[in-house]
Amino acid sequence: MIIITATFMLSDPSMQNEAIKKAAPLQQATRDNEEGCRAYVFSPDPCENDRVIVFELWENQDSLADHFDHQNYYNMGSMFGEVGLAGAESRKWRVTASEPVYDDTPRARADFFTCEDQFPEDPIIIAGYIDLHDASERSDLLSESVSFQLATRNEEPGCQMYVFSADPCREERIEVVEIWDNMESLAAHFDHENYFNMGNLIRSTSGRDSNHRKYRCDFNEPVYDDSRRARADFFTL
Repeated sequence: MIIITATFMLSDPSMQNEAIKKAAPLQQATRDNEEGCRAYVFSPDPCENDRVIVFELWENQDSLADHFDHQNYYNMGSMFGEVGLAGAESRKWRVTASEPVYDDTPRARADFFTCEDQFPEDPIIIAGYIDLHDASERSDLLSESVSFQLATRNEEPGCQMYVFSADPCREERIEVVEIWDNMESLAAHFDHENYFNMGNLIRSTSGRDSNHRKYRCDFNEPVYDDSRRARADFFTL
């Protein structure tokens, strides 16, 4: 599996809603029509009005290579070109292990408890979703979560990304993407007040279903090479 994470910085923060509106049918087309696409989310960062957060999960290098040659990919790029970008940061990650975040008890685990071998210094990505039974609760929940998200980003060592955001294609869904330097930093987060505050906020809703997985990654590099061509292979190895 290969993960892509990215942050798009908009030239005009007032265009965030417009960018998300235009991105919704384009990302739905990729989710529905491209083989090997397990997740494809372009969502608004609730903490930064000028940012769009990207998370993609692909089954393998071939499926990602096909995406980079697909009309959906070109359509998304053209749309953001029209909206206007001040900059972008994007990386692809090689996944070596994947499992649920929670064990059977259920307890959040930073170690890979279903795996025989542990690589504690490898980066870990957490990704998944929360589906609210009452979609009308999503906006208020995300607004209330901003302080907890910012505290995690700004105060917790090893946090590279921490975003709970609205899925543009499903009104009940909150998308979750986190990147942690290593097992130690993730374990510290699971014992941090910010983690408990976010959990209490989510549990305050009238009901929800969720699915969270963690991915161990042994290597990451830019998506684009020096010629600005999107690459599915790991060209810096």
